[in-house]
Amino acid sequence: MKRRIIIGWAAAWALVALRAPLVWASPFQFEVDPFYAETMLKGRFGASPVYFFIGPSPTMEKGLLAYIQSASQTLDVCVFDMNLPAVAQALLDAQKRGVKVRVVLDRDNAAKAYDIEDELEEMEKRGMLTLAHNRSGLMHNKFMIADGIRVWTGSYNFTRNCSHFNDNHAIVLENKELAENYEMEWKEISEGRHGKRFSYPTPHPELEIGGTPIRNCFTPEDDTRGAIVAEMAKATNEIAMMAFSFTDSAMTDAIRAGLKRGVRAIVLLDSGLAKHPGANTKELEEMGAHVRMSPGVRLHHKVIVIDRETVVLGSANFSGSAFDRNDENVLIIKAPHFAQAMLREAIRCWRAEPYWITKWRTPIPAGM
Repeated sequence: MKRRIIIGWAAAWALVALRAPLVWASPFQFEVDPFYAETMLKGRFGASPVYFFIGPSPTMEKGLLAYIQSASQTLDVCVFDMNLPAVAQALLDAQKRGVKVRVVLDRDNAAKAYDIEDELEEMEKRGMLTLAHNRSGLMHNKFMIADGIRVWTGSYNFTRNCSHFNDNHAIVLENKELAENYEMEWKEISEGRHGKRFSYPTPHPELEIGGTPIRNCFTPEDDTRGAIVAEMAKATNEIAMMAFSFTDSAMTDAIRAGLKRGVRAIVLLDSGLAKHPGANTKELEEMGAHVRMSPGVRLHHKVIVIDRETVVLGSANFSGSAFDRNDENVLIIKAPHFAQAMLREAIRCWRAEPYWITKWRTPIPAGM
């Protein structure tokens, strides 16, 4: 039986950092309130810097703005939803200072983005904006590529809800091969090439960043479901999952098979979608998984931590729509220290009290 330990990612990486000095300049030079200390974590895969953001927190939008401001030559954006005025303005400002900025935004969400309608109109005038429409599913990605090397991705839409209310994550990685993968996905969607038949092949589906193995999948063209199920089948100790939507039968079968092998299954579900008629919540409970409904406003993570060594994350919910019809992206990262950090977030979400309690714990100034 493996030792069950939980350590802070930052603390774990501090040990790694002793072996060699930090040699990169971080683009995220902003102050983080001590209350939100674990909402921005920094580390390395080998010599390559990695940044990890967790929400809801002010850090999400700060990190997003800093990422946009870090671009010096090119910035390609592909996001399902955006309504933050400061972010839309930052994209315009980047283009004004000479960065080649190209933005792909879901057409239906753009039509409802009333808070940034002026900024979107200006983007159209400048030729920066493409509106995506996947007729068979959703253009559900949330990624950016800066300067052909730095990739931002995760579950985080560029919205007020995702910044301030929803449980979310974003990761920033530096690697040219990974950036090439995401550039190809950006090109595909900007050209309206939705679906398996029209997609471009992923240039580097398997790669390493500083010795850390990474599998990069895009739906629906890649076998993302198969890649995730294959990782779950390797579990010998624990499968911990945070899911906004979990309806996929193959992944449900993988949990069942794991339980039969003696693997512990911990599943945290969004309280709204867990009660949907198509959800497999009851089935998971009956097979012996530890299941809980998130007390938060919305659990928007799409994360699996396997044996505290491998992390599955990205934009894709664990559903047939995500795997077979939507435009999505997923990373499978084998990095124990990062897995520990993600597990800490799972524990926070599992143990969290309902968010409405926070309001009533807010101190009121004397005399009010």
